[in-house]
Amino acid sequence: MKTLLVYAHLLPACVSLGILLIQDSALAKSRGKALSASAIKDLTKSAEVMFVALVVLWITGLALVLLGYLENPQQYLMNEKLWAKFTVVSVLTLNGIALHYFSFPRVTSRRGLLGLPTIEQMLVTLTGAISSTSWLFACYLGIARPWNYTVNYSYVMFIYAGLLIAAIIVAGEVLRMMRAPEPPLLTEKVQLRTVRKME
Repeated sequence: MKTLLVYAHLLPACVSLGILLIQDSALAKSRGKALSASAIKDLTKSAEVMFVALVVLWITGLALVLLGYLENPQQYLMNEKLWAKFTVVSVLTLNGIALHYFSFPRVTSRRGLLGLPTIEQMLVTLTGAISSTSWLFACYLGIARPWNYTVNYSYVMFIYAGLLIAAIIVAGEVLRMMRAPEPPLLTEKVQLRTVRKME
């Protein structure tokens, strides 16, 4: 029973990670421009799958906690890594709500990311960075068995905070690169040189 629960708990996490990385890559390649109808359709499907995965993650996670508590009621809840994981998944969930109601409608709008006001661009980028980091770190905590009963809550959250800061910096740099004008294509360069020679 417990093995099946662990499998059911890990499966949605793996699916979500795969979808997350694929969609992040696709959004980065769009360079903040308006998305095509097919890209919006893919993003919508991905968001629906990740929502279901998050629900399954919570249900199976709580079931595993209940089983662990019943097996060892005196010590199981003393595992501070467990509480850190709940904190990270809670942040992930709240951020998911922000992604659904704030970021998603803006990314899929006709204006595209770069057509939004600067503050909205930054908030969309922020929610994306928090999402990627939280999913990755939550999955890591799920397999970090050596941390059980050996690390304290503040230590785990310090690492999480450091990863969040690093991810936000990287996301900000990606946004800056998106804002930079694209270099002209080779054909455009040739045409420009031709025009200059004719002048």
